[in-house]
Amino acid sequence: MAITFERKKQKQNNILYTIIAAVLICAVFLGMVTSFYFAAEKEAYEMLHIQTKQIKDDLTLQLKSDRENLITMANFAAKLYADGEGYDRMFDSFKPIGLFSNIGILNSDNTFITKMGSIDLNGKISFQDEASRGEYISGRIPDLTRDGQEIIRSAVPIKVDNKTVGVLYGVIPLNTIGEKYNKMAKELDAQLFVYDKITGKFVIDTINNPLGELSQLKTREYNDGYSYEDLITTDKGYSSFKSIRTGEDLYIHYSTIEDFNWGIMLARYETQVFAQTHITARILLVTFAIIILIIAVYLQLLLKSEKDRTKLNVESSAIRKLLLEVNEQYTNITAAMKSIKKFSDSRSAFFTDTDGEDFYYIEPSLKEELLSGKDRKYFQSELFKYAANLHNVNKSAISFMQIIPNSHLKETNSELYHFLCEHHIKDISFAIIADKKNHVGILGTINPKKSAATRTLLEDIVVCFSIAIYNKKHLNKTELAATTDSLTGALNRVAYKKDILVFDEEKPEEFSCIYIDVNELHIRNNKYGHAAGDEMLIYIANSLKEAFYGHRIYRMGGDEFLVFAKDTKQETIKQNIETFVELLKPKGYHVAIGMSYRNQNSNCEEMEREAEIRMYEAKAQYYQNKEEKSVAKAEDKSYVHLRTGIREIDTMISVLKEHYNGIYRVSLETDRASRILMPSYLGYGENEENFSKLLKKYINDIVHPDSHRAVMSFLNYDAIKRQISEDNLPSITYRKTNGETVTLSIYNLDDDKDNVKDTLWVFAKN
Repeated sequence: MAITFERKKQKQNNILYTIIAAVLICAVFLGMVTSFYFAAEKEAYEMLHIQTKQIKDDLTLQLKSDRENLITMANFAAKLYADGEGYDRMFDSFKPIGLFSNIGILNSDNTFITKMGSIDLNGKISFQDEASRGEYISGRIPDLTRDGQEIIRSAVPIKVDNKTVGVLYGVIPLNTIGEKYNKMAKELDAQLFVYDKITGKFVIDTINNPLGELSQLKTREYNDGYSYEDLITTDKGYSSFKSIRTGEDLYIHYSTIEDFNWGIMLARYETQVFAQTHITARILLVTFAIIILIIAVYLQLLLKSEKDRTKLNVESSAIRKLLLEVNEQYTNITAAMKSIKKFSDSRSAFFTDTDGEDFYYIEPSLKEELLSGKDRKYFQSELFKYAANLHNVNKSAISFMQIIPNSHLKETNSELYHFLCEHHIKDISFAIIADKKNHVGILGTINPKKSAATRTLLEDIVVCFSIAIYNKKHLNKTELAATTDSLTGALNRVAYKKDILVFDEEKPEEFSCIYIDVNELHIRNNKYGHAAGDEMLIYIANSLKEAFYGHRIYRMGGDEFLVFAKDTKQETIKQNIETFVELLKPKGYHVAIGMSYRNQNSNCEEMEREAEIRMYEAKAQYYQNKEEKSVAKAEDKSYVHLRTGIREIDTMISVLKEHYNGIYRVSLETDRASRILMPSYLGYGENEENFSKLLKKYINDIVHPDSHRAVMSFLNYDAIKRQISEDNLPSITYRKTNGETVTLSIYNLDDDKDNVKDTLWVFAKN
């Protein structure tokens, strides 16, 4: 009990440890993945910071370079103005440079001069305001020369003697600056936004077309720790919000281009930030799934192993219990063999030892594969050879061996190899137990499907099995003698009485009773002596043992035998009966046989009575046929045979009359009856062509009035047929007017229970 508890505790601990390991692995995995995403987020922000500065520096350098060029051109324009020349030379020599696609000069009278001519901008722009601003770069503003267009203007005053005489503009088209820096942002796999911090209008926008404004970001859903207010009030930092385009997070670094009062933002979508992390996470996820799968398989194998071990322990304990109680219940050895066969999922299980003990169990459906006769002796002798060799090598009291018909066996023992192949034996797994006196016991299975578990079981119980066989053999000789008929070796009535208690309790699904009576034993004893009669009985008993091998065979009296067969189909029993009759023919012996069969709710005494009645019917038929044959022979011989038959029939009737009042064979279709037991029982002249009328008169005259109604129900032949078809025995016990108690039972004499015609009506004394 303590060992079982410890194993159970160990099993629980193993499962608990495995689950804890799985949980820890999950926690480690989640921690790793989380740390990877945090690291990726941090790295993304750092990279955005670096790349924002890179673009910012490039843009600042470009704008300053363009301004330097514009200042040079403004100085040239001032010289032209001081010399009294026009600006044509400057316009003619200008070519697009840097971000500038064109230039123009705003004069003090608000006229705007370009290479194409002059435009009056009065009312659209103020020279005084522009002159007072000095050098500057605008944000996104309308193009004064073309309606509906927007540009960026870089302005430098044209001064002569420190007086502003004009303002030189370099025109930066939005598509020019956008194309250059959109390309740079694309190479960085990011989105770029540059905006005028005063107006909030984007001058570079890689997402929106037309260009958007910073105020559009006000309605975005910002992640925890970030807000629109921080974005517009601080010079630089990080921010994050959900994109309305994709629904995923957008990670941003923003800064200020101080020299031009512009803001710059570089952003990446979540999928861009975590692209590599997603790949790493997927790899980790696959790795994690594989680990979890391995753990699950391991846990499954562990549980299966524990389950198999528990099942093995339970089976081993159950078999040991059967073997320990073998002296109390002789069927326990068969039950143990059956358990071994079932557990190993093998063709059969067997035990044999050097003292000649031989036990086995095989499914009834596989009995044609049973080794018997010379084959069995050869099989056992080979096993003993291998067992002896193995014992001599390892000197162990318990050993295990497996014989398989492979190439090695073919080379070393060709005869055994071909024997195994011929009998469809693919594997013999057996445990060997040997003592110092060279007594060897072998417990094994043929064609087991669970080889490893079978080996463990056999090694675990072989000692107990050998001891049980020894005890059964040496400590129960008295019981064996008490339950065995000394003449025939069949079981006697003592064993019969024990067995019917067992069978009535077991109620096998398929159960048969075969009653056998030896014909003409009395004549043989008188003619040849009792030795000849004994010889006849021994031969018949041995024939029964051969035909009904594995079933319980009893000698019930001087010339009567009985067989109980369980878990065997009716067709098989009929074949066994035919085999038995064939075995008797060479000796010229004759027997009368009666059989009863149930596939549910069997009752041994009831089945024995039914079989006995059918046996007597067969016996009567035997003598009737014998009388008919004797009439055709010579007159002197026919007289002898006729007298012999009458003597046997009289003997049979005298025996029957001790137990039965009357036996009738009744046709439920024609209502005709024929008497089997004489003299007549019902009386009244025995009108056998109208049995129901005869029975009705018997009920009215002989049966006690209290039983009239019950017995009258047996006049309903349809009800009797229905009971028989439902495997019920129509039977009733009633009282006669003289106080005598009688039991009436009706038996089906047809093979087809659903179409009953011929029945046997038995009136038995109580």
